[in-house]
Amino acid sequence: MQPPSTRTLLAGLGGGVAHLAAVEALFRQLGHVPETLWPLASVAEALSLFVAGFLVAAATAHTGLASPPSGLAALLGWATYRDLATPDPTWSELGGRLVVDGEVFLTSYAGAWHVWLGLIAATAAVEFGLRREFGIADGRLRNLPSAAELRRDGRGVSAAAIAPADTLAAAVGGAFGIAVVARTAGVGVTPAAALPVLVVTTGAAGGVPVAGALRGLVAPAVGFGALVVPPLLRTTLTGGEGGPVFLLLLGPLAGALALVGVVESAIRRRLRGR
Repeated sequence: MQPPSTRTLLAGLGGGVAHLAAVEALFRQLGHVPETLWPLASVAEALSLFVAGFLVAAATAHTGLASPPSGLAALLGWATYRDLATPDPTWSELGGRLVVDGEVFLTSYAGAWHVWLGLIAATAAVEFGLRREFGIADGRLRNLPSAAELRRDGRGVSAAAIAPADTLAAAVGGAFGIAVVARTAGVGVTPAAALPVLVVTTGAAGGVPVAGALRGLVAPAVGFGALVVPPLLRTTLTGGEGGPVFLLLLGPLAGALALVGVVESAIRRRLRGR
């Protein structure tokens, strides 16, 4: 992969500013939280929103992948819609700290930026693998491995590419696991020794569909989108109970997704052999 160009960096800069400005404008327009909790009132939160927008825009400009910006826009749009459809929360002070009675989805969106980046990284890797496999506008992809580097004789990943493909899947899965578990750790997990286990189970659930997509397998990605993403969004945006248990159960689910991928691969080989 080529290093990022000036065009890529400028696109990232524009994306970071646009993302921060959009979230700040929504906070001001909805008025669901005190001004002290608006993004620009906190250097750390403003920087995190800028970084999220920067990375998404830069990744798109550098690679031509469509899922990063569309995914971030969908997440922000969903959080905004839920805030509009939810009764206004009630804020009060308790022990010198602000507490809220009700749900504020935009606040959760802003605080979970690293979760969104992990999820977007997984979906982007899946998009890349499937577009290469099925030739879906793959001519528009840039600075990414070619189909020849990922496949051999149209029958799967070549021996020379197995290590890079698996490394990519492990890296994306690891990033996804760390991002999601970091959010869960922020609200408290007992015992703390369970956190590494949760990183492994969550990372496996994110890495399996990526590994499958790099081999042209669709079923693991579909399972990930249907069984992992919805409860993850619900838990992250609402802070609902059961987060650690859900993440622990992602381990067996990752095994099931891998098994589904093996079955799909076997069926496709049999169909090709007819």
